[in-house]
Amino acid sequence: MSPTPPMSPTLRWFVQVARVEGLTVLLLFGLGMPLKYGLGIKEPLAWIGWIHGVMVFLYLIALGSASRVEAWSWGRTLLGFLVSLVPFGTFWFERSLRPAKK
Repeated sequence: MSPTPPMSPTLRWFVQVARVEGLTVLLLFGLGMPLKYGLGIKEPLAWIGWIHGVMVFLYLIALGSASRVEAWSWGRTLLGFLVSLVPFGTFWFERSLRPAKK
């Protein structure tokens, strides 16, 4: 079994940003919203929402960078943008970019 080909530094950075952005969605839905709407505690949701917003912008910057460096088609880049609008879509997209094991 041959090892998987290495990812470029830009693609590796994009994958890491996509994962963190996905984790902020999990925190937002799994922690922030239950605290706010279930227990009436509003403070954590504001911070989690702010961090998630920053990560969305960082994801879009990383997407543009990876698209340029990796010479992605407009379709793949558009798909990367569209999945950022769907909860947990970034997890699926970054996974689709991993090199296939041979």
